[in-house]
Amino acid sequence: MRYFTTLLLLMFSQTLLANKCVDLIKKEDFYEASDVCAAMAQKGDMNAQFSLGVLYYQGNGIIADMTEAQKWIRKAAEQNHNQAQYNLGILLANGHGSSANLVEAYAWLKISADNGYSAASDSVSQLGQELSAGEKKEANERIKILKEKFKLK
Repeated sequence: MRYFTTLLLLMFSQTLLANKCVDLIKKEDFYEASDVCAAMAQKGDMNAQFSLGVLYYQGNGIIADMTEAQKWIRKAAEQNHNQAQYNLGILLANGHGSSANLVEAYAWLKISADNGYSAASDSVSQLGQELSAGEKKEANERIKILKEKFKLK
């Protein structure tokens, strides 16, 4: 079963991204953006990491590559970028860039929701209905670890 057919990967208006990487994407200069985003992402900029992941996902200015998309979106998610956390959950649920992992997907979606990304709440509910009791227990253990890491309540 495919989850979440609509990815909300380019909702830059909901994030405060003020760097050249995003400016180039907004101007739809994807080739230049891919170079600039890659350079910034390599230096650890979470917004550039997320943006580069989106470029890989969509194949804009760069050859589409789901593994690279997930890699860069995960790097941003692990730096507490709530929109990247949501998108990582979506990628994991759908098996884009790796095998589908509904437990891990649920954990990242829940972290995103708890981290203030409102679009994640419906996805948490939807995916939560698909998990067995054992899978939910496993997901809740992962959520606890992530909440401690990101200092969320």
